[in-house]
Amino acid sequence: MTPTEPPGPLAGLDQAAHLHSLAERIHHAADDLPAPESAHSLASISEEVEDQVHVVAGIFASLAHEAAVHGRAVRQHTGAPDSVAHHKVVLMTRAADPLGWALAKLGEAVVQIGLLHEISADPRTPERAQALSRARTVLDERLHSAHRHLTDAAGDLHRDADLLVAAAVGTRRAPSPSPHHRTRPPDALPVPPSVSPATSRTRR
Repeated sequence: MTPTEPPGPLAGLDQAAHLHSLAERIHHAADDLPAPESAHSLASISEEVEDQVHVVAGIFASLAHEAAVHGRAVRQHTGAPDSVAHHKVVLMTRAADPLGWALAKLGEAVVQIGLLHEISADPRTPERAQALSRARTVLDERLHSAHRHLTDAAGDLHRDADLLVAAAVGTRRAPSPSPHHRTRPPDALPVPPSVSPATSRTRR
């Protein structure tokens, strides 16, 4: 049986592109969250939060799916493990932690949206205005926290992808020298030309 060749640098570039793509999806989800202290109506904010809950949950599910597919592939193929694929899955699934926190904060935001709907139906009183202000402050805090967790996840993925690219490019540009080159004595160094004092420059 022919031994499995180790993954080359192009595999690392492909995995990096995958991580960059995932990071961009998460960045877009963060950017599409309602901004804190938004002047949008409660109904509009409710719809925007609903949309991004679907998006973030979908990304979260895709990470779980990626890990499951990789696990099945490892179980079904008895050859040498693909170290690049292993590494990619590790880097991708690390994003599940901040994504999970973002989903939790969005869940708390939904609670505040429900509370705001309830308070809005009460008669107009100073107490109602204060309750609305408190609930809206908590809602903004939860949205800000969700945004921070999403941007953290995306930033980590971008940095990991950049490291993969740097490693792959370094592998392609700096191949190991052949045994002949390693054992060959160095050539004679050229004699540097003499420099007259008039043409030398003073180091500053």
